[in-house]
Amino acid sequence: MTTKILILTKVLFLFIIKVNGQYCTSDTRYTEVQYFKSTEITIGSNIQYGMALDHTLTSDSLLLDFYYPNLGIDLSPKRPFIMLFHGGGFTSGNKQGGDIVDLCVQFALRGFVCASVSYRLGFLFSEYGQFKARYRAIQDGHAAMRYVVNNANALRIDTNWLFVGGQSAGSLLALGMVYADQAELDSVSLLYGVTPISEELGNLYSSGNSLNNTYSIRGIFNNWGAAAKNEVDIVELVPTIAFHGELDQTVMIDSSNSFMHYSLIGSRTIHNELIANKICSELTVEANGGHGIYRNASSIFRVQRASCFFKSVFCNSCSSLYTTDSIPSNCSRSLSVDEQNFGVNFKIYPNPIENSFTIEGLDGILDLSLYNCFGQLVYSEEILKDEVQLDLQPGIYFLKISHIDSDKTYITKLIKN
Repeated sequence: MTTKILILTKVLFLFIIKVNGQYCTSDTRYTEVQYFKSTEITIGSNIQYGMALDHTLTSDSLLLDFYYPNLGIDLSPKRPFIMLFHGGGFTSGNKQGGDIVDLCVQFALRGFVCASVSYRLGFLFSEYGQFKARYRAIQDGHAAMRYVVNNANALRIDTNWLFVGGQSAGSLLALGMVYADQAELDSVSLLYGVTPISEELGNLYSSGNSLNNTYSIRGIFNNWGAAAKNEVDIVELVPTIAFHGELDQTVMIDSSNSFMHYSLIGSRTIHNELIANKICSELTVEANGGHGIYRNASSIFRVQRASCFFKSVFCNSCSSLYTTDSIPSNCSRSLSVDEQNFGVNFKIYPNPIENSFTIEGLDGILDLSLYNCFGQLVYSEEILKDEVQLDLQPGIYFLKISHIDSDKTYITKLIKN
């Protein structure tokens, strides 16, 4: 038996390396760069993943839309998957509203399979009614993911790399899929003086369809969302990339105690919890932003950062970042610790550094900005020289170089020993 287990472990280890190698190739899939043409994206609309009763006890057909590179053009044996949920306070919105379609299309253009998912909306106006609305939505999220896993082979979805995300209420749904469990939700419902919510609305993991597929979610794309404080356990933490406005009064960036029997923790509190437990996390905060940032045409910025973040999770090279600047993504070029090429002759070396580094291959004035992993600007200077002397604490930094003459900007990771 021991020999068989060792052989199986070795085969599984080699399989994981092979799969990760597929996602860590030097091409521009899963990066900030569009890899496929818009004409190469297939859309599968109004696919029913389940059926459930809404808050008025009316049967509701649960639908989703798929967006993915055409199977005849993209010959990858497996593709990572991301499931997105729209916002609307659990009362409004739909799978084709807001930025959700744009986000899914942009993820598909970079090689992901994406699904925009509808879920049950509406509730009887009360605090507990709103709690039940989120419960129903999380039930639907799990039903949708079971459907995707059950049918993964048809779209060549890699069930080892499943991600969830959303905007506003959709992000509360996505975070709830990762962190909320039956016992936690039942215990809160009892505080409202009613029967356990599972007795009234059914089990969290079996509503909507009869599928019993299991899965693990590997990362979260959190857009101005929050999680219930009592639901987030250390052992459940997963890598998360988040975007949130500092002035958001709808979903607070830090925490909210406006509910009687539970409290919410926002993107910054979740980020700090992840960092404290050495789980990769990236948070972009817009200092003057309210509820919803980098919307519409700017939504591509969020996809670019999320694609690079998830690729770093694939490749086990993820690093954490907190920033109040809209730092452009740049993961399509290899982030080698030895050198970084920009064009034919451009190089930055050495990397990691001790007290200095050299920029080679660019003439003229360079505007340098260096940020630490908290997004704080720690160095800024316009230079003409090749060698840059720095007095830094050990750690990971992000170097932004603007070439004044060509108006080109370049960003790379810089490591200080």
